[in-house]
Amino acid sequence: MTDKLEDLRITLEQQSTESLVAILRNRDEEEWRPEAFEVAAAILRQRGVSPDEVIAQGPEDVVVPESEYTVAVATFFSPAHAHACQGALEDAGLQAWVVDEMLGTMYAVGIGTRVLVRQQDLEAAQAILDGLDDVPVTADALPPEMAEPPCPACGSAKVTQSVSKDDGLWTYRCTECSNEWPDDDEPG
Repeated sequence: MTDKLEDLRITLEQQSTESLVAILRNRDEEEWRPEAFEVAAAILRQRGVSPDEVIAQGPEDVVVPESEYTVAVATFFSPAHAHACQGALEDAGLQAWVVDEMLGTMYAVGIGTRVLVRQQDLEAAQAILDGLDDVPVTADALPPEMAEPPCPACGSAKVTQSVSKDDGLWTYRCTECSNEWPDDDEPG
């Protein structure tokens, strides 16, 4: 490895994971040499973050200044539901961020995946989400890797996930035919 490349690796290893994600997403060649993106991807891989998923998010349009305070507008057990919520807020013109996604998934404890908005957007975000209460998250509204499975009884993509009142286990429910079935991927 050349000295310049080693210096670059040392510089990038000192960056936070969030900073490396931003570097990889934005690919600002005026700020970084092209090899910086390969090094950032390698470091993220070592930290357990998929560079392919980061790149798939595309560049950040607007960076939230660190001085802006964000608050949770919603918490979901399923990261897929959180991303659908984020999409609905962004479609309405509000910036939203999904956080704690890895923690809840990694430890399978249902901590919840939070959706954050700027504090000054909280009321508008709540109004948008209040209008979505009766609209289930559908498989066709999400990328395939995030979608809930289609209903085995009728094939509908209008599926939600919830905790069964009978046994406390996570189940899927079809809003078309009311069929319920267990989440076979549930840890336990």
